[in-house]
Amino acid sequence: MKKAFSILSITGFIILASGCSGWLDVKPESEIVLDDFWQNESQVNQVLSACYRSITEGDVMSRMLVWGELRSDNVTYGRNMPTDMNKMLNVDISADNGYCHWGSFYTVINNCNNFLHYAPGVVELDANFTESKLHSMEAEVLTLRALMYFYLVRTFGKVPWVNSPSIDDSQDYHIPQSSEDEILDNLVSDLKTALKYSRDSYENNTYSKGRITTNAVRALLADIYLWREEYNKCIEICDLILNDSKSDLKLETGENVLSRVFYMGNSKESIFELQFDDDQMFNWVVRDYYGDVGNQAGQWSFPGVLVTGKFSPFNYIAGNGKESSEDLREKDFLRQETGGDRYYVFKYAGASRREDATTKVSTYYYRNVTANWIVYRLSEIYLMKAEAMIQLEINPRETVELINTVYMRSNIEEDEQGLMAENYTSKLKLDELLMRERQRELMFEGKRWFDLMRLSRRVNSPAPLLSYVSKKFSGGGSLQSTKMSIMEALYLPVHTNELKANSALVQNEFYKVTGEE
Repeated sequence: MKKAFSILSITGFIILASGCSGWLDVKPESEIVLDDFWQNESQVNQVLSACYRSITEGDVMSRMLVWGELRSDNVTYGRNMPTDMNKMLNVDISADNGYCHWGSFYTVINNCNNFLHYAPGVVELDANFTESKLHSMEAEVLTLRALMYFYLVRTFGKVPWVNSPSIDDSQDYHIPQSSEDEILDNLVSDLKTALKYSRDSYENNTYSKGRITTNAVRALLADIYLWREEYNKCIEICDLILNDSKSDLKLETGENVLSRVFYMGNSKESIFELQFDDDQMFNWVVRDYYGDVGNQAGQWSFPGVLVTGKFSPFNYIAGNGKESSEDLREKDFLRQETGGDRYYVFKYAGASRREDATTKVSTYYYRNVTANWIVYRLSEIYLMKAEAMIQLEINPRETVELINTVYMRSNIEEDEQGLMAENYTSKLKLDELLMRERQRELMFEGKRWFDLMRLSRRVNSPAPLLSYVSKKFSGGGSLQSTKMSIMEALYLPVHTNELKANSALVQNEFYKVTGEE
């Protein structure tokens, strides 16, 4: 069978049946023949569960982190980093690098396509499965599929658009790439449809945080608008989230961010997060990259020059004072190795931090259970809106206040004013403030590379991105910068195996020129 994108056919589709402990506690059950399936609401729910479950697979999770974080200024070598990851970190990227595989994302997409193709037929077969239930579930699946495509587009630029399920050998699997605009147009259309039918909440908090809600659809749509530089639309969507009276969204206090948002999970500021559990869905990617109680030194660490040097987002000189001089996030998200100069990731890896009131020395306690993975949370919505306002050059004082909302909860020892608008009187200074605050707030959440990409896309030059990334390399990263000298080099190559499987694919132009195809 030809499977150009490693897409599963429905005849070999692994259905994930609901376990007794909850809708999201799913496990492999059996292979189902197409003629015997899609008969009732229970089976529709199984496939919906499978769509969510497939995103939590390690191959997908690892790429969400690697694509969104590894090449940014947030990450350097930790301990026991795999070879392909180390090569990508050092901009030694070729088309046979394992992290250039996109097959696991197309597996999720195919799961979603199967649902969207077959689920409508069940309405005629099961009287309990109503049109209303169908549309609500379709809203979830459209959003999950859009999330996968958004990662692919931001990482590769052009990718194949597949919106029908892989069913049998008679289908043509040789599908060329579509342009970024074509794919994003499709995603916006799908998400607008999802908004018509999405649910505001579910029957319990785990479902409301672990399944797609209206605000999760909005968050993804706002992110896409920000990427496309459609700033007024981004602000409009962010306002719908921030002003949603039906939502219980609220920022946690700074002292509770580490424990409630990242350790316990499903916090009151979470909009959508992938659910894991110790028995069936262990988040080994976070454990390996960041650490846990049995592995306190993960594969990734934070560049020391960005902790103590002049380029640090902490203790930053701003106007007549310092920005983030006592920022809780520096202490909560990073842990300096004992007797060394490496700063390991404590966000997600940690359970709590205790600080001695006299010595100010922190003791770090690591998690012994698996971590959920947050896709969107409320603080990012404030910062999305602020970024859009900066680009439109409207109301700088209000923009600073938006950033201040996030900033002040982690800088509780500062005076009540926090960030002072008079210290950020130009668009450039506001841009830099926004990038520092996004780095402080969202580090290690798979966001930073895409943040830097937006900077470069606005001026169609790698220069803004390189001004940040080069600082983590010794000697200013001249060799690495040379390898990112044009915009096409910021996107990954199509993997060699994908090119062999699908003759309609075209390699990223940069990798053709450099002979790395």
